[in-house]
Amino acid sequence: MDAESAGSAAPSVVAALLPRMGEIGAAMIARCVTEIPAYGLLPASVLQGDLVANATAVFELFLTTVAEDRPPTEEELALPIAWGAERARDGLPLDAVLKIYPLAAREAWLLVSEAGSEGLAGLVARMIDFLGEVMPRIAAAYLREREDLDWEQREHRQNLAGSLLAGRPARRVAERYGRTLAERYDVVVFHLPPHPADTSTRATTDLFRAIQSGMDTSPEVLTTVKGDGGVLLVPSPEDGRAPLRVAELLTRIDTAARLSCTAGAATAGTHAGIPDACAEATEVLALAENLHRAPGVYWLCDLAIEYQLAQPSPARTALARILDPLEEHPHLIDALRSFVATGYNRGEAATALTIHRNTLTYRLGRVQLLTGYDATRPADARRLAAAMTAYDIIRSPG
Repeated sequence: MDAESAGSAAPSVVAALLPRMGEIGAAMIARCVTEIPAYGLLPASVLQGDLVANATAVFELFLTTVAEDRPPTEEELALPIAWGAERARDGLPLDAVLKIYPLAAREAWLLVSEAGSEGLAGLVARMIDFLGEVMPRIAAAYLREREDLDWEQREHRQNLAGSLLAGRPARRVAERYGRTLAERYDVVVFHLPPHPADTSTRATTDLFRAIQSGMDTSPEVLTTVKGDGGVLLVPSPEDGRAPLRVAELLTRIDTAARLSCTAGAATAGTHAGIPDACAEATEVLALAENLHRAPGVYWLCDLAIEYQLAQPSPARTALARILDPLEEHPHLIDALRSFVATGYNRGEAATALTIHRNTLTYRLGRVQLLTGYDATRPADARRLAAAMTAYDIIRSPG
């Protein structure tokens, strides 16, 4: 049947179907609940109320446009589009929101075709055209709403994190946002590697959006991002798994940013202790960076010796002076630093420096000649490692 004959058959078809709109709408939703698991999680009041009413109204709109032989107007599409946004607020995934339309259309078609109404075959093309008008607009409305919701949730997390980091009471704020705060938090302060000088503002913005998106799958983690890094407040379990949890989150940030970050971490046993924990994590991070440590998460226990050496004292000054004779030989300092960093492994240190192993051996010999300490002897190696730490701390910009 062509479009003209379909149009001529429309009044009788519409007249036959309009009395059954409630029955058809309920059957459409029942089929969708059976075949789309996400809908089964919605409250019965939504399923039997809003969704049935929505399905009935959309099908009635379709029949109206068929009877009047015209496409739906923008004003008529406004309600179905708004309902698509409501499904985003209900927490339904987009595939479930879109899948309901062809499923519902199929169920409606089976029901009305059983009635044997004349002219139904000609409605197939009209139904496809109608879905083609409605579904893309609903998808766009859903995505806009989802983006707004994500932004809102991120703002909530940032506001809560800011309050806790500033030492302000945050429970009432959390209740206003519909959130529950943990009793203990691990405070993680992270830095991204420096951006190239030619990095655009847009690229930097996109980078931090990617990091925030990476945290969206862990809404219990409070996040604030600014400058060249950010702070995570991670609910801290008391089962000793905190370091693993924090490391997993930093790996997620690395993946989102496509960079390797360095972070300092500390545990706050109470909300009031969060500012102090943040200060400790910041200090640990600065120490790791000043000592040229590899990217990763560092706790105070990881750098306890280095932390003690970082405190000004005559002993620290004396240790740093051990390397004074190497001041004019930076290649020897680099050789010693690499040898210590690789656990006194000549092969790995030589590879890291892109030099031959024999060249490294020669340079370590020069270090011994100038300082009087042999990096290959355990006792001297420990002293040189401490001297390198003191040297790097004293000369670091931080």
